[in-house]
Amino acid sequence: MHQKPQTVLWPVLITTMFASFMNSFMISAVNIALPNIQNDFNCSATTLSWVTNSFLLANAMVLLPLSKAADIWGRVRFFKIGLYLFSIFSLLSAFSPNIETLLFTRVLQGAGAALMHVTGIAILTDVYPANKRGVVLGINIGAVYAGLSLGPFIGGVLTQFGGWQLIFYSVVPLGAIAILLSHFNLRNINIARKRSTIDLKGTVLYALAIFLFIYGGGNIKSKLGVFFVTAGLALMVVFFFQQKRSTSPILNVKLLIENKRFTYSNLAAFIHYSATFGVGFLLSLYLQYSRGLSPGQAGLVLVIQPVLMAITAPFTGRLSDKINPGYLASAGLLLTSLSLAAFIALNTTTSLTYIIVVLAVLGLGFGLFTSPNTNAVMSSVNRDEYSIASGINATMRVFGQTISMMMATVFISVFLNKQALSFETVDLFLKSMKLYFIFFAALSLVGIWFSVKRNQ
Repeated sequence: MHQKPQTVLWPVLITTMFASFMNSFMISAVNIALPNIQNDFNCSATTLSWVTNSFLLANAMVLLPLSKAADIWGRVRFFKIGLYLFSIFSLLSAFSPNIETLLFTRVLQGAGAALMHVTGIAILTDVYPANKRGVVLGINIGAVYAGLSLGPFIGGVLTQFGGWQLIFYSVVPLGAIAILLSHFNLRNINIARKRSTIDLKGTVLYALAIFLFIYGGGNIKSKLGVFFVTAGLALMVVFFFQQKRSTSPILNVKLLIENKRFTYSNLAAFIHYSATFGVGFLLSLYLQYSRGLSPGQAGLVLVIQPVLMAITAPFTGRLSDKINPGYLASAGLLLTSLSLAAFIALNTTTSLTYIIVVLAVLGLGFGLFTSPNTNAVMSSVNRDEYSIASGINATMRVFGQTISMMMATVFISVFLNKQALSFETVDLFLKSMKLYFIFFAALSLVGIWFSVKRNQ
């Protein structure tokens, strides 16, 4: 395929940016609206958590199988399907008469989001030349962080003045624009398809393993939850060896075994998301229960991290076209580790200035890591492996996010047991939060090792 001039390719980038923004905006905005959803449907806290977990679960279950399917039947086609699914079920979510319906629509919304993410990155990687890849991936990731930054503020305003349904309504016009852009801007893209078949046995094994692992993680405090997590991990091992024997695997085990740069880059991503995803959750509780801030005030404090991520990601993406992206990503992981270590010192009298500065460092570390690391992942594989590489990288992200929330839940349960989080139990919560930051500050050092070793 002959590469098109860069001026022709900008519409492709704009189209994928719409999809990236919608996805991240929805994730961050819905979290703000959870208390209102609980009030409307009168559901338990455990059930409410699945408003987020159902989206995450569907996302994880379909990432690998559909990335392989997109390689076979067309990435642009699957990107459009993802847009339609996401937009339609965003609208239907707003009309949900009960919590069960909302959870169902969130599952299909999550599947659409997975399709948009995995194919969008693969399309950009395919159509842009290698020397521009870091720039466009950085800009696209900047759109993700813009959504994460605006989600809490806009979601809070919409929920306060019109109810949580307005969040889902607000995404529909964006989805309609993205669908129109996809039909106009992607119509002339001709990406070669890979002749292959789908491994149905492997797909079932993978989906079941992911379901057990994430569902169990959401109930990790119970014996049944621990059993599900263990069974899920066991099935993942079975899935790995089954894929080694498969003639048409959904997971290219050979790629993981033989391509050290690809594998180490993905392990670094997994560790980075594991170390950072629970930070916002914990600090939101800390700021409101320990420091007495309102949800709006807490949101203003926390917004510094995604804002800096959004600002720095495009620049570090461009820089990764000129400097080895592995070195840049390693520097980002180092900043992440330092910021997590700094959070260990949090107590009831820590100044807000200190917290804001540390969040700024974390945002810089995140922005310095993500774009170059994604560039390293996508640049380490052949063209016909772009979708599956993007799928594996996205799966590492979801796994990391799940592990992060699981460990936060475990540490909280160790100290609080079955007590509710309140102003009276805040000292116990601070101990659990300190343990989280100690654990993940240390784990991020392991991530630095993987990040550095891939360059050797």
